[in-house]
Amino acid sequence: MEPAAARPGGVVASLTGADVSTPVTVAQLPTPYDVAETVTGPLDDRERGHLDVCEQALHGFRKSVVVAGKALEVISRGRLYRETHATFVEYLDDVWEIRKSQAYRMIEAWPVAVAVSPIGDINEGQARELGPVLKDYGQEAAVALYREVKELRGDRRVTAADLAEARAVLPPPTQLARPEQVRDVLTVAAAEGRAPRLAPPEPKVPAQAADEHQAHEAGRGNVSQDEVHEGAEAIATMEAALAQQRQIYDRVGGGVLKAALLYDPRRGEYLRHELRQYAHRTAHRMRGQQADDEAGT
Repeated sequence: MEPAAARPGGVVASLTGADVSTPVTVAQLPTPYDVAETVTGPLDDRERGHLDVCEQALHGFRKSVVVAGKALEVISRGRLYRETHATFVEYLDDVWEIRKSQAYRMIEAWPVAVAVSPIGDINEGQARELGPVLKDYGQEAAVALYREVKELRGDRRVTAADLAEARAVLPPPTQLARPEQVRDVLTVAAAEGRAPRLAPPEPKVPAQAADEHQAHEAGRGNVSQDEVHEGAEAIATMEAALAQQRQIYDRVGGGVLKAALLYDPRRGEYLRHELRQYAHRTAHRMRGQQADDEAGT
């Protein structure tokens, strides 16, 4: 049977304001609503209009997880398929050739995509990783997570794997007092190596400058080409470490320590101890290498 979206859409324009000749937006879709299983009669004009606009949206569902997910939820909860199909699953299979699991993933994803849309569009995989954050921590935390991951990634593309890694280092919901804490949690996790995908990228040396420097070093006669490459990698490693140290210094300023000790004294004291320990270890390691260098001269 021909989908309703392919039929004339005069009722769509009158009920929803949607122009079926153009892509349907989320705002043009009706709010999802429930219809009891006992309702078996034909669709009324309002429902038929909803079915038309939802199916029009689904024609381009591969381009928009937001629109398709919301359209599917409207059809499912409103049982707008009941004139032609006994169940939602049969409707999905017959009309759209969509598996039930895929449809429900899109239904779960669209509220997340809408929440983060002011920051940027996301795909189904990214929305799937943000879904549990929205459910367990709330919308503000989910938006904060996506925003901070996007900022920490810089010019690098944000992937579902990045969001999964960020979600994995979040503390339990009861320990995340404010969404603003998400940034601190992710920054510290990146610095500690628990979220390496969020760490600053290694700085790139311009190709010409690198070639000239390598040629100069190799021309000394007492430095091998392998040592030149190792030295370049070491410089990049130290620059990345310095960038992380600066981030840590900026993040633990102000009243961070006082607030942490008030919120969770034991955890706050442990984190202070660890931060001091690693600061001392880093300083000792740098002094030790300097002493070794001086002893060798």
